[in-house]
Amino acid sequence: MQNIKKNKSAVIDSHCHLDFKALMSDLPGVLSRAKSEGVLKMLTICTNFKKPDQTISLSEKFEEIFFAAGVHPNQPTEDLKFKSEDLLSICDHKKMIAVGETGLDFHYSEDSKRDQIKSLIQHIEVAKEANLPIIIHARNADKEIAKILSEQYIKSSFKCVMHCFSSSSYLAREALDLGFYLSMSGIITFKNSQNLRDIFSKVPIEQVLVETDSPYLAPTPHRGRSNEPALVSYIAKKGAEILNVDEDFFRAQTTKNFFSLFDKAI
Repeated sequence: MQNIKKNKSAVIDSHCHLDFKALMSDLPGVLSRAKSEGVLKMLTICTNFKKPDQTISLSEKFEEIFFAAGVHPNQPTEDLKFKSEDLLSICDHKKMIAVGETGLDFHYSEDSKRDQIKSLIQHIEVAKEANLPIIIHARNADKEIAKILSEQYIKSSFKCVMHCFSSSSYLAREALDLGFYLSMSGIITFKNSQNLRDIFSKVPIEQVLVETDSPYLAPTPHRGRSNEPALVSYIAKKGAEILNVDEDFFRAQTTKNFFSLFDKAI
């Protein structure tokens, strides 16, 4: 792997899945390469909080790893149904800094639409009670998710990031107007993602995060291969280009943004 850090500011991978086999099978190498690219911290996501042991163990073993937990909207319907107190019970862990990922994903099927919506609202309520930010996954559900986030925010405010943002300019505006963050992933480096780059070019840098969503969505020139936190450097490089700022400044600002959103990590 080409080292592109060259003594630049630290950067943070705000969303990855270190417990997935593709990364766990070479975890020492994954962490070593991340360090060599200046990756200061990593936020690993437990997509089904009912099975959190491996994620929690990673966060306890490695200082640079924090975790979030929730139920991904693509999990089986029976897992979307949970007791709020069960999720709340792990929110006090010192390394759990967010709730999620949760959200709406109608890409594959709308069969679980009602359960996804109920689960999303339940996650938001837990995040509010635990005073933690929430991580949102949105796919083919822009109007529905904008409506829910707005309605829940009006009831009482909360902090939020739209992870791996690749939705419409409409959802971007709705989220930004609520003070939420949009997270760039490797998608912004893809040849056919000009519309997404145009959307991000209008986002205030103070509301931008970067992530790999590894092991998925490796950025160009590694597209098609397994992704990992070290490759967040390519995303930061492209992000700086899109926002027309110095790359070092971009890395430093998105790191500052991470700690502003996930203030339990400070």
